[in-house]
Amino acid sequence: MKTFTKTALLVAGVCSTSFVLGQQNSNNDRYDYNRNDSRDQRRYNQRDERQYNNAIDERREYNRRNEEYPRYDNRYEGRIGDNRQFDERDLSKAYDEGFEDGQRSQEVSERQEHHQNYKHFTFGVYGGANSTRFEGETVNGQGLTGRLGYQLGFLVRAGGRIYGQIGAEYLASSSQFFKPGDGQVNGVSDITANIDQRYLHIPAYIGVKLAQSDRGVSAVRLAVGGEYATPLSTDKNDFNLGNADFQAATINGLVNLGFDAGPIMLDFVYHYGFADVLTSGNSKRRILGVNLGFKF
Repeated sequence: MKTFTKTALLVAGVCSTSFVLGQQNSNNDRYDYNRNDSRDQRRYNQRDERQYNNAIDERREYNRRNEEYPRYDNRYEGRIGDNRQFDERDLSKAYDEGFEDGQRSQEVSERQEHHQNYKHFTFGVYGGANSTRFEGETVNGQGLTGRLGYQLGFLVRAGGRIYGQIGAEYLASSSQFFKPGDGQVNGVSDITANIDQRYLHIPAYIGVKLAQSDRGVSAVRLAVGGEYATPLSTDKNDFNLGNADFQAATINGLVNLGFDAGPIMLDFVYHYGFADVLTSGNSKRRILGVNLGFKF
């Protein structure tokens, strides 16, 4: 009986100890679970806070953009992050602005293409006839044929509607000179005769195309300018005048009316002498010329 009693007490003690240890472990597990749950809750709170801050930042950015671009409607429907809604007038205005931008882009492209295709440089050669007289001199019909000369030259033209032109010209002219007699019997009588000369001209113009084709190949032109003129040679004459009796260089004004028809040029040129060509006497030259040429 004593042995049974001891055995029963021993079993009861073991069970009590096991129950206490199990209760302790259960409390420990519950504590660990609550601690883990607190950590997760903190993480969830931090994530929600970040999302909230991001939403606030998006809202501030949206308001800033609306202040910079007031044409957009300032309404913001739904929760933060939904699509923005715009007024129909804003959409129509944006469409019109986009259409105008497209038109401007097309116009710019057309201008660039026209500029690339436009013929900005022209080289040409020409020849023609001229008639020369002096300032104050009256030219009658009978004496006109004796004053005819000719010219040959080349030119380089650059530019668009407003252009510049320079070249060189060989000009042969026939000018009629008059020398009065001494008025005495059997004295020196009046002398009227032509003197043939060759000149080198260096003309330079600035002009405008009054009308022109798309590429500027055909045009109606008006130009003004000046030229440097120097005598090259003088034929033998009744006045015994040579190159030494003429000015080494003179300056003439120029007016040019021209027509371009494809590669063909037709020009009317008036030369206005500012200075006397002779070292003595009134001899300012006036030359009217017409040229026919080809350009490349």
